[in-house]
Amino acid sequence: MLFALAAITALTTAALAQQSGTITGIVVDAETDMPLTHCTLQIEATTLGTVSEAEGKFIFENVPFRKYTLVASFIGYERQRLRVEVQQPETHVRIRLTPAILTSPAVTVIATRAVERETPAAFATLAQKDIRTRYYAQDIPVLLSELPSTNFYSENGNGLGYNYLSIRGFDQRRISVLINGVPQNDPEDHNVYWIDFPDLLGNTGDVQVQRGAGSAFYGPPAIGGSVNLVTSAPSSRGGIAAYLGAGNYDTKKYSLALNSGLLAQKYLLFGRVSRVQSDGYRERAWIDLKSYFLGAARAGKNSVTRLHFYGGPIKDHLAYYGISKARALQRDMRKENPIRRPDEIESFNQPQLQLLHEYRLNERVRFNNTLFAVRGYGFFDYDGAWAPMSYYRLTPEFGFAVNGNPEDVFVDSLLIRAYVDNRQLGWLPQVTWTHSRGEFTLGAELRRHRSLHWGRIQEGDSALPLAVAGEYSGRDYVGARRHYQYRGAKDIISSYAHATFLLRPNVNAMFDLQYLHLRYRLYQERFLGTEFTLPFHFLNPRLGVNYNATAKLNVFASFSRTHREPRLKNFYDAAEASTPANWGAIAPQFEVRADGSFNFDAPLVRPEKLNDYELGLGYRNERLHAAVNLYYMDFKDEIIKSGQLDRFGQPVTGNAERTLHTGIELLANMQLTSALRASGNLMLAQNELKDYVSYGSDGVAQNLAGNPIAGFPNVLANGRLTFSHAGVVASLAVQHVGKQYTDNYKNEQNTVAAYTVFHGDFGYEFQRGPLTGLSLQLHAQNLFDRLYISHGESEEFFPAAERQVFMSVKYEFNSSP
Repeated sequence: MLFALAAITALTTAALAQQSGTITGIVVDAETDMPLTHCTLQIEATTLGTVSEAEGKFIFENVPFRKYTLVASFIGYERQRLRVEVQQPETHVRIRLTPAILTSPAVTVIATRAVERETPAAFATLAQKDIRTRYYAQDIPVLLSELPSTNFYSENGNGLGYNYLSIRGFDQRRISVLINGVPQNDPEDHNVYWIDFPDLLGNTGDVQVQRGAGSAFYGPPAIGGSVNLVTSAPSSRGGIAAYLGAGNYDTKKYSLALNSGLLAQKYLLFGRVSRVQSDGYRERAWIDLKSYFLGAARAGKNSVTRLHFYGGPIKDHLAYYGISKARALQRDMRKENPIRRPDEIESFNQPQLQLLHEYRLNERVRFNNTLFAVRGYGFFDYDGAWAPMSYYRLTPEFGFAVNGNPEDVFVDSLLIRAYVDNRQLGWLPQVTWTHSRGEFTLGAELRRHRSLHWGRIQEGDSALPLAVAGEYSGRDYVGARRHYQYRGAKDIISSYAHATFLLRPNVNAMFDLQYLHLRYRLYQERFLGTEFTLPFHFLNPRLGVNYNATAKLNVFASFSRTHREPRLKNFYDAAEASTPANWGAIAPQFEVRADGSFNFDAPLVRPEKLNDYELGLGYRNERLHAAVNLYYMDFKDEIIKSGQLDRFGQPVTGNAERTLHTGIELLANMQLTSALRASGNLMLAQNELKDYVSYGSDGVAQNLAGNPIAGFPNVLANGRLTFSHAGVVASLAVQHVGKQYTDNYKNEQNTVAAYTVFHGDFGYEFQRGPLTGLSLQLHAQNLFDRLYISHGESEEFFPAAERQVFMSVKYEFNSSP
């Protein structure tokens, strides 16, 4: 039987091979239309290849009838992939290559970016044209939430300020976020502070979101997935662009962009400044975000270099506490912000410098280097009336006269300042070898992070104790004396190999292996002297196979094993070390020796370990793209929410022995007519505690095996209908988020109910006449004004904004090429 089947297959293949044609074409410069000779051309998933000759012409002969992907690459130009269908004796194509100075040379990004019908991974890409039509001022998580298995919530309620992204329910601490290949997760707490790069989407070329483990080689290992953002390429044409927009809640945005155009045939200078302001949906949830993005580019004969400097000072009022569910569902109460003092604000600045360089040794070998520096510094001020004088170390032991027991003395008027200064330096080297059957990449990450943390009483009244001994006297310590101070450090050295190999003309294999060494250090703790160093060594493999069954259908399977270290605060929260013992002492999470000392070589919090199995099916024709993906994520020692919150509204976490995340993801994108497109996606998931015992404050154990995991919705769905014609782009979108628990006890009171909301976008761009370059946009969120809760932590809930509208006008002028 098998022999007969093989014989039939061979005969059929031979018959089809008899139907063949010729592909002819020309390769030209996209800016000048000048022909390019010696351009390398290869038909993907075959061994066919050639180079362009005189006048940029090329030819492929005896090509069997079917669809192909033609890849063109040339030194100094962006590589281009073109779909070609051979169904007649001769097929002619014209390939226009864009000069590399106009593209991002960050090929350090390419090794972590997926390619359809090649990479065995689940992913989605938000293209620049979609960003241009949907983005106005909202934060990055808001825009990405329409992609498969992706969700967000906003502390401020209206998608500006502090926003949080999740993929498959995994919070952003488990998502590796890259900008031009540079890691953005905080080295100490793994979080991503989107507010620190405001309006970056105005300089974004595209964003690719990969779902599942092991999808990034830099930063903390990816568990839920990775977000790979590439900044937009400057044009060789000089120009200016101005933007002005306004909307509900006194939201305003202004921006101005300049581009020098090509200078001396090799240089470009470009820049953009902007400001976003809003009162926020909730009370006292205002933001004032200033930003800049400055860049320069240079193209040599075999190299491209780009320099980016971006960031901006931000200010905002704190809004990190939720409210009760009952109040969050009442129109006249849901805007409440428990943080009531007007001086409880944040002021922060995080400039980033990136130097991106690519050198092509020849058509097969290229070297990439990325150097980066990041400094984030600033403070937030918050009400300190909740803590006794002992918390601020205002006790006789430290030279202060306290009227009573310091653990029982409180001062009503007290403002505390928490300050942080983070500094990072990093180098990402990479070499890529392209051969006839695939690519092989070797790369590394070397990163040095140092931080300073301190807190002090910034303001206080006459009820504060007097200093009677030491370096201070009276109350001159206010605004000067620090009640906690410590330094943190993290050193990261990793290396990886990434290989893709064409096993057969229609079968691609991928193998990745990452070795990661990192070392935490906490030192110079001012009062208790706690110091420790924690090294970690991880080996993270990833392998997969993609099978192109036909020119339209492909199947892939992959396996990843990923390890991830806990956050520094999981081991010891030095900022809270003065918490009164009767409140629950904050102690280092290490084994205690018989003499009462800590064994800093034996941490109690364990690294997470994940085995991720993925199986996917994709289909594409001229009008339809559809995909199905199954995932099975088997966790050991997952760090989950315990159901308690710290004083900044953040969940307290701990290890669970075993958890399981399974799901199915469906997506489709269909061109209904030349002007009408429909797209949608659906995730159905189950996230379960398999082996987890919780201990309450009374020490009583409770077995929670079988319960759903807090913060993971069981359903996520999106749909969008888009009309695009003659400068008009109009779309209607719907988002559905299923029920999710806010603790692990399956308490039906502590749930976020499922909700469905609709959004709309409309834009018109003048394409002719004196108004050419002018575009108008209207964006409406929550069209039907639904009252819903977007997120919850234990018994605190965050309401989403009611209907909001934003209108904008943009004018772009570009010089002639």
